[in-house]
Amino acid sequence: MSREQIDLLVRRFYERALHDSVLAPVFEVLGIVGLDEHLRVVGDFWEQILFRTTRYRGAFVPVHRALHDHHGLTPARFDRWLQLWCDSVDESFHGVDAQRAKAKAESMVTSLQRSLHGESARSARG
Repeated sequence: MSREQIDLLVRRFYERALHDSVLAPVFEVLGIVGLDEHLRVVGDFWEQILFRTTRYRGAFVPVHRALHDHHGLTPARFDRWLQLWCDSVDESFHGVDAQRAKAKAESMVTSLQRSLHGESARSARG
């Protein structure tokens, strides 16, 4: 999978997410921050995840924590995100890179849910 293919995958996923009844409210902020710039950053992120490049310079967990605080990134939303991601991968890609893209996404969802919901539980008890 090349960088151009990663960019195509990310764009296809976002086209789905922006029109999905479960995810669209979370993604509406892209109308403010700019979709094209965001897609470039997300492409850098996935290129790093899949091929260990060093282009991504974002703050993955804090951004998602802010989204969670505002929109509630529920398990249902994470499940839907993962489903749309895997559908987008399967639509155009096969083989080792496609399997890795789906496995990394699943690991990321698990880790992010643990981070966000663990933090919420600690805050509520605190």
